[in-house]
Amino acid sequence: MLRMYIPILFFAIFIGWLLYRLLIMKDLKRNLNTVYVGLTFTGVWILIYFFLLK
Repeated sequence: MLRMYIPILFFAIFIGWLLYRLLIMKDLKRNLNTVYVGLTFTGVWILIYFFLLK
């Protein structure tokens, strides 16, 4: 049952990394490919949750 919460943890880690790169390192533009991969990963999990919990 706890496996359902792992993507939420990954999303929180991704948001933390995104804020770190945006506010502290200020090099988010150099990491845009990683941002796109993370957003794609998040979108896929949102679709899975949508169909799983429907």
